[in-house]
Amino acid sequence: MIIRPPPSLPSRLLNPSTLLRRQPAFTPKSRLLNSSHQTRTFILPTTSSSPQRLTVTRNLHHPPSKLFTLISDINSYSSFVPFCVKSTVTSTTSPPDSFPTTADLRVGWGGYDETFSSKVQCERFDDGKGGVVLADASENGIFEVLRARWVVNDKDMGTDTVEKKKEESKVDLEIEYKFANPLYAVMSEAVVPVVAGKIIEAFEGRVEQVLGKR
Repeated sequence: MIIRPPPSLPSRLLNPSTLLRRQPAFTPKSRLLNSSHQTRTFILPTTSSSPQRLTVTRNLHHPPSKLFTLISDINSYSSFVPFCVKSTVTSTTSPPDSFPTTADLRVGWGGYDETFSSKVQCERFDDGKGGVVLADASENGIFEVLRARWVVNDKDMGTDTVEKKKEESKVDLEIEYKFANPLYAVMSEAVVPVVAGKIIEAFEGRVEQVLGKR
């Protein structure tokens, strides 16, 4: 009795020599260890050698002196800065200015909770129309570099007296940062680029709340 294979099988599979040639040969263990299919290379991402910068600018229809006062009021940051749940000035300059020189900002969302201690410099321009606020919270557990710099200037409105009455100001915010651990940079790469915009949008809301909408 002859048993024929099903006609659907390709004829090349019916050839015994073909079957023998296609049998997998024994592979020594040493070859398996050296095989490119058996090894994987994992490269840990590295942070940039220099800090990254985020910048954003807004023109606001309020006097620069009043905007500078709002920015230098770090005790109020928890009222408008995103994810800032507590802000405390820990030392100030002597009166009458009493500008903050150190401050603690507690940041939290979800299960994350961290307090950043900052060195603060507030400098009012000689004309009294604006100033600079610099906060440096570098060398903490997450960031090797973390600085925020606010600059408020009187915006030149030309000779239009109607526009001059609005006292429009130019506000610049620059955030400089460098993560201490490259894994933090990878996990935050989709979030960090929008931080500066979120902060200054929140500041605009604070300005409207305190000084009114114009």
